[in-house]
Amino acid sequence: MCKSVIGAYNNSNATTDANITMGSLKSYLNQRFTQLRLSMATVEGVPQLALLGAISGIIAGLVIVAFRILIEYTQMSFLPGADAENYEGLSPVMRLLLATVGGLVVGLLFQYIAKGAAQVGVVHTMERLAYHQGRLPLRNAIWQFIGGAITIISGHSVGREGPSVHLGAASGSLLGQWLQLSNSSTRTLVACGVAAAIAASFNTPLAGVIFAMEVVLMEYTIAGFIPVIVAAVLATIVCHWFFGNEAAFLVPDIGISTIAELPFVLVLGLVIGVLAATFIELLQRFVRISATYPL
Repeated sequence: MCKSVIGAYNNSNATTDANITMGSLKSYLNQRFTQLRLSMATVEGVPQLALLGAISGIIAGLVIVAFRILIEYTQMSFLPGADAENYEGLSPVMRLLLATVGGLVVGLLFQYIAKGAAQVGVVHTMERLAYHQGRLPLRNAIWQFIGGAITIISGHSVGREGPSVHLGAASGSLLGQWLQLSNSSTRTLVACGVAAAIAASFNTPLAGVIFAMEVVLMEYTIAGFIPVIVAAVLATIVCHWFFGNEAAFLVPDIGISTIAELPFVLVLGLVIGVLAATFIELLQRFVRISATYPL
């Protein structure tokens, strides 16, 4: 009897010691993780942030690859010649019906099913960066994936740029939110996701890095630059794995033969700048009009 009591007592002590050990280990790990999260907001945390940037780049790259596969394989399944860009091969009636039905489906989805998650694209991403420290909701990203794919497949005059930026930003943001990182670290991961998405979508890592630094972070720092570069490079590798090293745009080899051509280049830059500003102003006005008089 005494031996049983002593054995039970010893087992109880062992269980208590194990609980204390597990509790101490959990407390220690939480403390170390908190220190790690705080350190990533400083220059000393660049290696850790670069590692998270790599993870963000791979995730964003895979998301964009899935987005491209869904769009391109669907286009090749019904467009003439299995050409993902051959909308001209369809009859005018089919083109009209395709665009009309696609627009109707997207409109109904966002009006009745995706209520509260209709804010998508670059504007939504910049708004979340400006007012919510780069914390993007998952639901909006899911509907961006679905709505963007339907819109592009149905032949509307939109591209992969807006959806890619949103999906990449959401990939980095959700990783930062899951790890409970600081606001500055989460913003950096958003920039990593954006750079990775542009790199994977168009096979342009340098363009992705520049866009992320100029538009998302709006500053050039070592703490932000290194993770963004790592993310863009890894996303490009992911893109090459699935699609090869083919350029998204074929640009002809054009050079300046004489200095006398430089003034024409300057004038062209000014004209394009004015046209771009005019387009943005018209777009913003139509947005305000549609908000005042919704269809």
